[in-house]
Amino acid sequence: MITIQETVTTPRPRPEVFAYVADFTKVAEWDPGIRSSVCLAGDGGVGTRYEVGATFAGRVVPMTYEVIEHAVPSRIVLRGLAATVEAIDTIDFADLPGGGTRVAYRADFTLKGGLRYFSFLMKPLFGRLGRKAIGGLEVALNS
Repeated sequence: MITIQETVTTPRPRPEVFAYVADFTKVAEWDPGIRSSVCLAGDGGVGTRYEVGATFAGRVVPMTYEVIEHAVPSRIVLRGLAATVEAIDTIDFADLPGGGTRVAYRADFTLKGGLRYFSFLMKPLFGRLGRKAIGGLEVALNS
C-alpha cells in the first residue's frame, strides 16, 4: 500500500470548504491529476458514485469513485476503483483557532495485479501527485 498525507489551511469557514471539496464533480478544478469527474448517481452523500478520468503516466485512466463516509462538515471518505488500483481518499476538516479551516487529505493506494510488485518504485510518483493535488486545492481555496 502507498499512503500520501498532505494538509492545507484556508481562512474560509469549514462548512464552505467542506461543501466545495465534498462536491467531487469539482475535483478537476483543483487536482491537476484529474481530467474530469461526473456524478453517475446520488446526491453527494454515502453511495454517490462518480466517473473520474485520472491522469497517470501521461494517459487518462478511468476510475469509479464512491462516497463511503459523509459526515458534514467534518469528513468525507471516497473509494476509487480502476483496473490496476484501488484508492481510499479520506479528507478531514477542522476549525482553526481564530477562524479558518484545516483540510487534512490522506490517500491510500493499493496496486493490483503485476503492479503491486512495483509499489516501492511508484511511491515517489504518487507522492508528487498528492503534493500537486493539495497545492491545487490550496490555490482554489485561497484565491
